[in-house]
Amino acid sequence: MGKASDFVARLKSVRHIELIAGGLLLVAVLAVYFSCASCASDKSEKTSTVPSGADYCTSMQIQLESVVSQISGVGDASVVINWDKSTSNSFASTQTENPKATGVIVVCDGGDSTKVKLDVIYAVSTLLDLSIEKIIVYPKSN
Repeated sequence: MGKASDFVARLKSVRHIELIAGGLLLVAVLAVYFSCASCASDKSEKTSTVPSGADYCTSMQIQLESVVSQISGVGDASVVINWDKSTSNSFASTQTENPKATGVIVVCDGGDSTKVKLDVIYAVSTLLDLSIEKIIVYPKSN
């Protein structure tokens, strides 16, 4: 008991012990908070789902139709994307599907205008990382 009472006596003699204890408590709380925050972000990254090839293709087609329809002069648009669905091995020795757009046809109300055609072609090229000669824009029939 001599050592414990000696330790308590030394603590009582330290000036501003409350500030030191509060600082240590604050450091401990922050350490726990940031370690849990990083654990939570790791879990959310692991549980987030990557869309399968078919889901990706469908969502890209819907997104592309939406974006193209908003371009000035386009009006209503329909988009068909041709996909190359090759498989490749990843580092985990599992096969993953990597759909790559190989061609796009856009049929839209303003497709008879050269300006609209160029705007649509450049938008699709940018979004899908596709060369412009693989994108065709046609006017919609009345």
